[in-house]
Amino acid sequence: MYPIIICHIMGSVDGRLLTERWTEPFGGKSKGELMRIYSAIGSKLDIDAWMFGKTTLCEAYFPKKYHVKDTTPLEHAQFYVARRTSDRLFVVADPDADILYESSSVRGDSIVAILPEKAPAIYLEYLQKKDISYVFAGEKGDDLRVAMQTLAEEFGVESLSLQGGGVIDGAFLKAGLIDELSLVLYPGIDGSADSTSIFHYIGKGNPSERQSLELLSVQPMTDGVVWLRYKFHKEGLK
Repeated sequence: MYPIIICHIMGSVDGRLLTERWTEPFGGKSKGELMRIYSAIGSKLDIDAWMFGKTTLCEAYFPKKYHVKDTTPLEHAQFYVARRTSDRLFVVADPDADILYESSSVRGDSIVAILPEKAPAIYLEYLQKKDISYVFAGEKGDDLRVAMQTLAEEFGVESLSLQGGGVIDGAFLKAGLIDELSLVLYPGIDGSADSTSIFHYIGKGNPSERQSLELLSVQPMTDGVVWLRYKFHKEGLK
């Protein structure tokens, strides 16, 4: 049992995510004004949880690291459900288990961290004191299927909006977990060969193997923004 996962992302017309590299909008609008269209679309998605990758979260909210001297893990890692202060959850993948949280919520939504089973016991104790829930994703923290199953079965998450960055999007693509792509096209170009793409898989093999997209809708928005929705079809993936 897994949540329905919608990858909701805004990219340039050449599929890049680094907003500072995008060309300026035509007609005098700012990038921020156009990006608010993306946020408005996201607020309409009927989801129980939303998610960033670690880099995206730390750049925007929690840039400091939690340093520990004793890295001894628990003998038997067990998920933890903290006091919940919101109906919707915010989820972050933290395979290094070292985010220093200044709050137990993001935009008012209670945090659930995805961690490796080898996370230091001291760090888990810190999260519990901060009222932050956590689940485990295998020994290295990269088994997203295990993490999503725990979110569904223990936290009641039936739907999740995956909002980047490209590395976590690529990891979910490789795991065959994405059910729908909600792609908001920004009317500008990056053009750089080394810029992060919408799906930026780091690893071997083809992450999109045996997956195909069915176009569900195309909706022109204001100021040249276009909203595309696709359904994922997965051949032989469970």
